[in-house]
Amino acid sequence: MNYKYFKAKFTGLSTTKDLVLNIGKHNFYDFYWSYIQIKDIECIDAYNVEQEKIGDYFYTKKIHPKKNWYRPYYWSTYKPEIILRKDFFWIDYINIKLPKLKKRPDLFISVTEQNYFNENLHDVILKDIELEENSKNYIKKEFIELNGTIFFKIEIPEIKKPVNTETNNSKGLNSSDNFNSDDNSENTTVGANNEKTVDQKNVNNNVEKNSDNAKPLPPGPTFPRVSSKWLGIVFGTLIWLILLAFFWIYYQNYFIYALIGFVGWFVTRFFGTSSIFKTLFNVVFAGAILIFLISLFSNKGSLIDPTVPKKDGNVKVSPPKPIKKDGASTDDIDYSVAKDINWFDFISNQYQVNYNTSVQSFFETQREHTTAEANYRATTGNPLAYFNKLYTKLELFDEPKIDSIVKLLGSKATAKKLNQIETAEMVTTFIQEIPYVLVHQGTCQEVVRSESGSSFVAKYHADRKPCLADVPGGVQSPYEFLHNLKGDCDTRSLLGYAILKKMNISASVWVSQAYGHSILGVGLPIGNGVYKTVNGIKHYGVELTNKGFRLGMISPQQRDMSNWDVALFSTQY
Repeated sequence: MNYKYFKAKFTGLSTTKDLVLNIGKHNFYDFYWSYIQIKDIECIDAYNVEQEKIGDYFYTKKIHPKKNWYRPYYWSTYKPEIILRKDFFWIDYINIKLPKLKKRPDLFISVTEQNYFNENLHDVILKDIELEENSKNYIKKEFIELNGTIFFKIEIPEIKKPVNTETNNSKGLNSSDNFNSDDNSENTTVGANNEKTVDQKNVNNNVEKNSDNAKPLPPGPTFPRVSSKWLGIVFGTLIWLILLAFFWIYYQNYFIYALIGFVGWFVTRFFGTSSIFKTLFNVVFAGAILIFLISLFSNKGSLIDPTVPKKDGNVKVSPPKPIKKDGASTDDIDYSVAKDINWFDFISNQYQVNYNTSVQSFFETQREHTTAEANYRATTGNPLAYFNKLYTKLELFDEPKIDSIVKLLGSKATAKKLNQIETAEMVTTFIQEIPYVLVHQGTCQEVVRSESGSSFVAKYHADRKPCLADVPGGVQSPYEFLHNLKGDCDTRSLLGYAILKKMNISASVWVSQAYGHSILGVGLPIGNGVYKTVNGIKHYGVELTNKGFRLGMISPQQRDMSNWDVALFSTQY
């Protein structure tokens, strides 16, 4: 390699760690430069490194300057040698190589008052090192300013082309030279004794006339010109992959649109900055992202279809089996009904629960249900207060009866190491797996006569779908639902509420007269979707009458939060 050899004056800022070499009040074992300015440059003949290691000196094989923002450090290999001071003792180190992470300094090699460049310095020798006496020049307590003489060589240097177009006729280094970097390992030593003089030649006698092409550049770090484009493509691709994964998991139906957006973005990265296609794509994409974010973080939900495809499970109900209790008469026979429910959540976890319900327990709840509903209907005129009292009564009465199903679900969550959000989603998908059956108060004929022909209830009966008639309040209690597996919106929401409450998860039941509907609220930090704030906690709504609704997702036609009231809630801290 061809090198040019130089001698100059330097001013540098270094940390005060690894102290051994004594300069004033500080001892330096090695220098960790943050800033180096080199001036009064003289081009000299090639020097012998070993012969220049005389007197008080510091030597390092290479100094890497800061040239870009994404490589602030570099690895060096330190090879300790003997260090000697006249007024100190000999310190002998074992000859080993240790890796060391060093920070790249800001390096300014001044050619004139207006021009400078930076490049890797090779075989650097510092001499006549002095400590700056003015403490005001210290940037921080751990930094110290040093001055002295520097010997170095650089490989075919040239002056950097600055951004400023103003010309000047100042002289500098040979502009026909080129910069190169050499990533050889760095050796640093500090030594003493002997003296040596070097023939010096002024750099101004060696510059060429074409140095007037150099332009002034304000001090500061330089940045890459070409690699930044590829760096942007790499980081942009990573962000797009995360976005694609998000759509694949949460909005799979719209994954294709996100994929098209990624392909369009990637292709336009190779267009020129003035390309109309690139500009058009950026505008359209930015608008689409803005609309998506507004809809996502608004409390009216997303414009995207909220359902998420997932695997279907199955529900099996066995015929009742007679159970005769010990000491009971032949007429006192109970019946047990076994259920086997298999389902999947949204992260492809498969679950299965088998449980039994008692016919006598079911009838007991029915009697309590009928009595409570008749009492509240006669004494409570406000619909919201009526539902609050009825739901509370049904949930509290059935609380001990659903212990077995809560334990089963809790064991599943523990076995799969689910967090609270995943546990709540396991419960909601369990309820969603049970087929929908309309539950209403009064007979089917009475309900159809009281409803308009275009209402949901009228259409439901016109399609001859299964229903459960003559149920007090039009809602089943948690145990009644677990027994016959027939439930609509509020029946499902009440069961979800009862289970989550016993699992120490905040929950609520929402009702809407405007929509004639009920949904479950889950008081966990879901982060997006529709919610209502209950006792300072966001309860995210979830539709339980159909599959594919995650926490925070409800029907797009029912996302006006002013139409929803919280009829029942439980806050767990």
